[in-house]
Amino acid sequence: MIAPNNIYPPKNWQDFEMLCLKLWGELWNIPNEIDFNSDNAQGQQGVDIYGPVEGGLKYNGIQCKNKKLNLIDGSPNRITIADIQTEIDKAKEFKPALNKLIIATSLPKDQKIEEYARLQSVENVQQGLFTIQVCFWDFFERKLPEFQKVYDWYLKNENFHRVSSAEVVFSGGSTANTYQPKFQRIIDRYTFKEIKEDNRDPLTRLQSGDIDTDTYLNLSLSRQLSAMRQFNFHEKKYDWKQNFWFKLSIRNSGQSVIEDFKLELDFEGDFIKVGAESRSGLEAQYFSTDVHEYSNTERSLYIKPKEKIIVQGDSYTTGSIFLKPTLAVKSEVTLYWKLLARDFEDSGKLIIKIEPRYYTVLNKHDVETIGEEKEEISYGLIQRPGNFNIMGGGVYFTDKDSNYTFD
Repeated sequence: MIAPNNIYPPKNWQDFEMLCLKLWGELWNIPNEIDFNSDNAQGQQGVDIYGPVEGGLKYNGIQCKNKKLNLIDGSPNRITIADIQTEIDKAKEFKPALNKLIIATSLPKDQKIEEYARLQSVENVQQGLFTIQVCFWDFFERKLPEFQKVYDWYLKNENFHRVSSAEVVFSGGSTANTYQPKFQRIIDRYTFKEIKEDNRDPLTRLQSGDIDTDTYLNLSLSRQLSAMRQFNFHEKKYDWKQNFWFKLSIRNSGQSVIEDFKLELDFEGDFIKVGAESRSGLEAQYFSTDVHEYSNTERSLYIKPKEKIIVQGDSYTTGSIFLKPTLAVKSEVTLYWKLLARDFEDSGKLIIKIEPRYYTVLNKHDVETIGEEKEEISYGLIQRPGNFNIMGGGVYFTDKDSNYTFD
């Protein structure tokens, strides 16, 4: 019989062990004698399942290794040579001595592991010990159709013939994004100057005879205009907030429909808060988003979409999410996601790298002595001229982004 292409591993170790019990019960023709090994404080001696063979004179053992295909970072999972050797060493303590050890795993075939197991099996036989065989998932795919009862139980009763799988990435398709929020670096430089400008009021300087009438009028007008500019300048300045924004994409990479799902997001690292996009003013009544904030934390969000079905091969893009970075701090934030759906859940993580850039403002100050010379650096949000729009509920800057250079 040709094995079907779509037989997938169980999602949990209990079902995998039950499958091994049923399949090897048929393979060894001991469906009623094969049993689970008892667990106790001393362990199981590397054997999850055991069964008598050759009329009860010998015992075979099975060690079950049910593993996800991928690690949490998305890289392929592997069973290692160290894993194999550990199980071999533990199985040597099983009583009575084993005749054969099966190491069954839900992972794909690995040539190096098979070779190692064969070499160790030969060495064991030469020492009068048990033989060793590693059975990867392709072994199950070949053997299951040969035993109709087990095959029917697995595919029909347990309904494992279709599996769910999902990928969560940034909307651009990556699992790690770099953002460069822009801040203002203020350098206050205090410098000693022997010759200082005369900062006295122009009227005082006129009365003392240090300047003439024309100079006085020019100085007075200049100072008045400067004061007016300063007043207007400060009146119309607004913070250029450096929150950065992103969206996430959920892709159905499995063989079954993902239904009734939501996505939970937890952020870990150095930042101030995360949040959902919102609108104020008249726009608020027309705006909605699937990104929601919790009332008791600013480090977690959840996505609850209106459309709760993603068919195979399709994807869903969330609404906009913002992260407010810590002022002038280079950091890395880990975004842990958890997808919860009907009869399915998955989890993983994404990386957010924060690399600030700075617009530098230099303020020069005169001091009276050399000992007072110094330089102080502070950081803040960039202040830009603009107007507040009541209807739209936001600030519209009157200058251009290109007016600012960053390092």
